[in-house]
Amino acid sequence: MYHKNKKKLSIGRFFFDFLFPIKCLGCGKSDSYICEPCFNGIKLKTGFECAFCSSRSLNGETCPFCKRDNWLDYLWVAANYDNALIKRALWAFKYKFISSLKLPFSRLLLKFLYEKNKDKFIESYRQQIVMLPVPLHRRRFNWRSYNQSELVAQELASILGVKVDVNVLIRTQNKKPQMEIKGKEERIANAKGIFACRLPKKIKNKTVILVDDVTTTASTLNECARVLKQSGAKKVIGLVVARG
Repeated sequence: MYHKNKKKLSIGRFFFDFLFPIKCLGCGKSDSYICEPCFNGIKLKTGFECAFCSSRSLNGETCPFCKRDNWLDYLWVAANYDNALIKRALWAFKYKFISSLKLPFSRLLLKFLYEKNKDKFIESYRQQIVMLPVPLHRRRFNWRSYNQSELVAQELASILGVKVDVNVLIRTQNKKPQMEIKGKEERIANAKGIFACRLPKKIKNKTVILVDDVTTTASTLNECARVLKQSGAKKVIGLVVARG
């Protein structure tokens, strides 16, 4: 049975590749979705900023003024969403079901972590770190068949040697995607009360690295951070591919 299913999958993959040949989303000249020259051309963010007011920040820490009303401790962003290749690839990752884009995105985050010396921080505190993806609601997960943030988090965790858990944080409500909402206040309201921590023992007194693909107002990350810190997490760091 396994061999028959494997053969069917191979045939299906052949016809899919025939109808939709793999091309670089940047230059269109390669047999990979992001070729090496295009990947190397992606500019990493040079500095850090507060997740909420965008003021310059040391290591991405939430500024003292914003910290009073928010829960997220740090925000680490690899690139800008206005990069055409980043925008196109993130859209394909989420809406064209190209799950293999987890590889260039996890590689981009690793490149960012290494350049900012955050790999050394992770190595030094490896035993106190848990990596979590921002979860999808069950309905959206069933529609897409994967959680893009989960795929990236698993790739990162395996390379960095930290624990990853996809069951700690769950999404309890299936609200409108944040990308479809323009106003900041509407985004904040839309993220309220949609997450729950199912396994608080796994994050108690831990530093949580919360992985997502893109953020704008950080309202989703902040709501996740609220739930996690109220469940015992010591610190919550948002790590995202891009910020819009």
